Amino acid sequence: MSRPWRWVVGVAGLIGVVTACQEKLTSPADCPALCPGGSAEVFDTVAPNLAGQDSSFPRFDDRINGYIGRGDGIALLVSNGLPASEDRAVYRFASRSESLNVRDTLRSYTVDSALLAVSLVARDTLVDGLKVFLYRINPAVDSTATFESIESQFADSLLIDSISVPDSVNAGALTTTLRGADVAKLRLAPGGDSVLAIALRISANAPTGIRVGSLNGTNAASFVSYVTLDVPDTTTTIRKQALSRGAAFNTFVTQNPVVPDDNLLTVGGEPSSRAIVRFGLSDAFLDSITIVRATLELTPAQPILGLPTDPGSIRATAVAADLGAKSPLAANTNLLTQDTLSAVQSDTFRLDVTSIVRFWQSTRTAPQSIFLRMFPEGATFSRAQFLTTRSPTTGGVVAPRLRITFQRSFSFENP
Repeated sequence: MSRPWRWVVGVAGLIGVVTACQEKLTSPADCPALCPGGSAEVFDTVAPNLAGQDSSFPRFDDRINGYIGRGDGIALLVSNGLPASEDRAVYRFASRSESLNVRDTLRSYTVDSALLAVSLVARDTLVDGLKVFLYRINPAVDSTATFESIESQFADSLLIDSISVPDSVNAGALTTTLRGADVAKLRLAPGGDSVLAIALRISANAPTGIRVGSLNGTNAASFVSYVTLDVPDTTTTIRKQALSRGAAFNTFVTQNPVVPDDNLLTVGGEPSSRAIVRFGLSDAFLDSITIVRATLELTPAQPILGLPTDPGSIRATAVAADLGAKSPLAANTNLLTQDTLSAVQSDTFRLDVTSIVRFWQSTRTAPQSIFLRMFPEGATFSRAQFLTTRSPTTGGVVAPRLRITFQRSFSFENP
């Protein structure tokens, strides 16, 4: 008789425990005992970069990998009266032999017509009446060419042709074909392999600029000769053979190149210049906050000019190691951010670098350094110079800085 009784008592006790739990779960929550008090607050702070630790690095030699020299970008610049810069593009084509090998014999030919093609990459779509002029220049032209040396060769006698660009055409191939007596404008000197070099200038209804194709953009200018070849010993005439020559060299020259200044941060230009800014946020600060947003603010030393409707951009990237000009950049594309410069950027330039600052927060081994580059590098009219901690202090100079919006951690998050 005793065992069944004990079993009933055990079941009744279990039911009581379950009932008690159900009653507890359905009762109002006791928040003061379970949750932290107060509400989240958002703060805003400004962190200046380390004094004297903001630097720019011009491409002073070929040993700095990746820096873009003039003419090495994905496009060449041509402009006329553009406030950003005055530029002329140059192409030198691969040599063209005076004869062709037919049936094991070198035979001369006659040029019937010739075609020159240039790729229009971008233009200011707000300016009409664009015309591109092609001039023949010294075939020995190379990377030492200056604006003055090219401009002096723009004589009427050396004008090959002009191409009127319809206002509706914003990009694509621009071509001109020379026939009859005009073919003589492209006649090459006898005496072995011959070379043609040309230079471009433009005009329009207002000051403007264009970007044209380049070797590194895989769309450089081309030169095609259509020839007739006589084979006397076989009474054969080979007509309309096309001898195509691509550009072997290209560059552009500018009247007002950017001159790097040790007291300024230079970004872009030609040859390209890059910059680095460094910060020293403390571990105590990074450990105690949740970052809502981080913005890099840069103050232009003078208005940054560009080509309307085709502006350049500035890219900011975290570095894997701070080695100055040769700093390896972080491979994670999430640590790269970019924003467009307006055609006339005179106000503070602001760039969202939240992912980069959060990266610093997640590791203590990464340097708190941000690398700055222009895009497309060596191929945009936009060139920027920003104030630094070394700039003259008159006039309310503001050096590079981080504006960080954050929340402080609750006390229970940092026991």
